[in-house]
Amino acid sequence: MTSYLPRSRRLSPHTIRSYKTALNTLLVFLAETRALKLEQTSFDTINFSTMNAFLTWLMDSRRLAASTANQRLAAIKSFLSYCAGEDPSLVAVWLDVKRVRPARTPEHAPDALSMAAVEALIRAPGQQSRRGLRDTTMILLLFDAAARIQEVLDLTVADVTTTAGSGQVTLTGKRQKTRTVPIMDKTGRHLEQYLDLFHPGPIVPGALLFYTVRAGQHQPMSQDNVAYLLNKHADNARKHCPEIPEHIHAHQLRHARAMQMLRAGVPLPHIKEFLGHSNISTTEIYASADNKMVREAIQKAASTTLDPAPIWKGDDDLILRLAGLK
Repeated sequence: MTSYLPRSRRLSPHTIRSYKTALNTLLVFLAETRALKLEQTSFDTINFSTMNAFLTWLMDSRRLAASTANQRLAAIKSFLSYCAGEDPSLVAVWLDVKRVRPARTPEHAPDALSMAAVEALIRAPGQQSRRGLRDTTMILLLFDAAARIQEVLDLTVADVTTTAGSGQVTLTGKRQKTRTVPIMDKTGRHLEQYLDLFHPGPIVPGALLFYTVRAGQHQPMSQDNVAYLLNKHADNARKHCPEIPEHIHAHQLRHARAMQMLRAGVPLPHIKEFLGHSNISTTEIYASADNKMVREAIQKAASTTLDPAPIWKGDDDLILRLAGLK
């Protein structure tokens, strides 16, 4: 947690926090179900049976989704793999736990916002106030760059280019991988207005693009801050656009952008790079989920299908005789 993950693996603080959560949750499970205190916990308690019970406990007692429970399991497997590399006597423990199969997760279509909902949400904050301009810019950027929420919160002023026709942002995603994505000129103009108001004067290297102010100091904005402002504006926007769901999250804007690109005919490999997916199978879920595209493709194919040629040639009397009807 203090050396291997941050220094050797170069994992982000967010990912390391996820590993810590998984291990701490395992300790809680052992305390609650096995009555084991921390000083009593050892590798002898970690085996196939224990981890299967842990997976079930996460979903039944902790009410976690199968996908979240599987993330906890994967983190612990990764931890045991590291331990086995450090101490060969633990290889048997790692191989035993490695046999635990992840919980089956139901396949859900990405919960993308409709384009009408996206437009209503972008308009909701207004631009008459300082905070309204900030929120509009953030929502627009989350959608236009199809960015993960933390990717936007980690942006610095130097990561943004607003030049018309070549505007772009450089995002740092999972495993510290960076990608540069283009942005619309409209987004660039909003960013210019935002920068003039929130970052006047010369560019400060490393200054976060979006921030909050506490005790007169610029502080990083949290994901909870963004979730709060999104749902606040969604409540207002829902009065004019009932398509906005009761509770929304930033990832729905990312899904909406991906679906929009897919429907516009952008090839899946390009969408994969735009979204920063490491495997195209993750991107393919958008194609498999888009029933609207399937319907349109079927209708288009049907409209171009020629009427079948008649089977028989000849007068009716000949057709009836050949069919045994005369």
